[in-house]
Amino acid sequence: MPNAMDIPLTRRLKNAQRYREVIGVLARYGFATFISKSGFSPLRKANADWLYSRDGTIDLSSAPIEVRLRKAMEELGPTFIKIGQILSTRRDLIPDALADEFARLQADCPKIPFDRVRAALDEQLKGRTDDLFQWIDPEPLAAASMAQVHSAIWKDGSEVVIKLLRPDAADQIEADMEALAFVARLTEERLAKTGFSPMEIVAEFREELRRETNLTIEARSTDRMRNAFASDPGIGFPKVYWEATTNGVLTIEKIQGKLLARTPYASIPLDIRKKIVANGARAVFRQTLELGFFHADPHPGNIFIHDDGRVTFIDCGMVGRIGADARQRIAELVFGVATGDARMVMRAAMRMGNVEPDSIDERALLDDVQEVVDQFVGKPIAEIDIAAVLDKFYQILRDYKVRCPADMVLLIKAMGTIEGVARDIEPDYEIIDAAKPFIYKLVNDRYSPKALTKRFTNTLFSYAELIDSLPKQITGILRKIRLGEAKINFHFEGIERFRMTVEHMATTVAYALLISALLVASAVLLHAAHGDTASMVGTIGLVGFLLAGFLSVGLIWDIWRTRRGVTRAVREEEREDRKLHG
Repeated sequence: MPNAMDIPLTRRLKNAQRYREVIGVLARYGFATFISKSGFSPLRKANADWLYSRDGTIDLSSAPIEVRLRKAMEELGPTFIKIGQILSTRRDLIPDALADEFARLQADCPKIPFDRVRAALDEQLKGRTDDLFQWIDPEPLAAASMAQVHSAIWKDGSEVVIKLLRPDAADQIEADMEALAFVARLTEERLAKTGFSPMEIVAEFREELRRETNLTIEARSTDRMRNAFASDPGIGFPKVYWEATTNGVLTIEKIQGKLLARTPYASIPLDIRKKIVANGARAVFRQTLELGFFHADPHPGNIFIHDDGRVTFIDCGMVGRIGADARQRIAELVFGVATGDARMVMRAAMRMGNVEPDSIDERALLDDVQEVVDQFVGKPIAEIDIAAVLDKFYQILRDYKVRCPADMVLLIKAMGTIEGVARDIEPDYEIIDAAKPFIYKLVNDRYSPKALTKRFTNTLFSYAELIDSLPKQITGILRKIRLGEAKINFHFEGIERFRMTVEHMATTVAYALLISALLVASAVLLHAAHGDTASMVGTIGLVGFLLAGFLSVGLIWDIWRTRRGVTRAVREEEREDRKLHG
């Protein structure tokens, strides 16, 4: 996130004006008191009168706070609308009531005049607009917060759709994100104890909006989906016209079908409804559980249907990615639920949420997991409703204030969305039928004898590589020691006690060695006592024995006294520990 001083002065002044606009809008919707008490001293002191003069000037006093916040975000424009729409899918970050309200965000966007559309196209396509298109409809199909859409005829006569990014969208988003980054920096330290990081959230939004304002990313996602389903006659994605696609322009084929959102479900024959639901569900489950790359927003406004039951997905601007490791966690979770192994399920859920074992009450979590497992125990693996299972564990992790990875949240949302669509179109259709082959394959790939053998073999190879590399690593360590380059840093707690213990041990050993030497020497002298010096040598030997005996008694006393002191100290520590922990 850039430092404020790294931003040019003219842009900082423009940003300051935007901060004032944002604060003014929030104040008009009744948030002046919140802003004033937020701890932002520059706002609180310099602008208090200005702020309160605008407080609640829009008559929404009886409206819930969620409604007022949604209205404010709609007035603040594209960036805030898009952030609200993203937040509506992130119930791990905001309350359910706010997420539900943000899902209703609508952009009342003015149309871009066609002369500006044409100028923007000429700029993006390097003046080749007339060479690529026979005709462009001056009247837009849709005008959204980020882009405007026009029908057109391609140079070969094919019908296409042009999506043009609003010319000022990228600059406006950047200014708004800098404003949000400023607020995030101010609140980061104050919210540190909650485990919530405003700067991390803003960085996540910034990356998401960066993708939204680069239409080549959407084009690549669309192409990838189209290629993945090329052999499936029931599922389609539009063709991308790369000659007329840039960061600011996306050109795709015009889908000849009916938009699901504008089609009364009762008007569709029953057998076609079943095909539509089966194809749509199969598309989502294959993307999420097999490909690991999925359309994150499969709602009726993004699905075209055809008379033979085929479905075509559009708008791949929001996609999620689930790697092999995450899919393995899902397999562990499903397998654990099917076998009633609550501990396996808990470990899988914790890994899915990147939970550190010491950061959570595992015993309480295990009890909550067991309750969920009991609801599914006894069902065959292929009949477990994976969307329901994931949603339940997502709710549990939320209760424990655990933030799931964004892509995992998107996966749960995508599954839940398609399940809701299927239920609305054909209530009697068992969506689990579409998920069965993918669930079975997912679990089989993880737990079949072949998969277990492969994992065991891979583990053996890993250990073999480790053993093979050890001599080289040890040689390197020894070389560093020889050259004086090796450094080892220690940090001891209670170093003084440790030092005293070592000193006492050394003293004890020294006394023991001295006593042993005296005993041996005295024994030798007594044995050697004969002749004229026998009396003197014997006396010395006897004195040596006596001295050794005296020292032995002293040593035994010292050892007993030290051990008693250590025992007393340990008991004192245990007593203090019990006081600290109740």
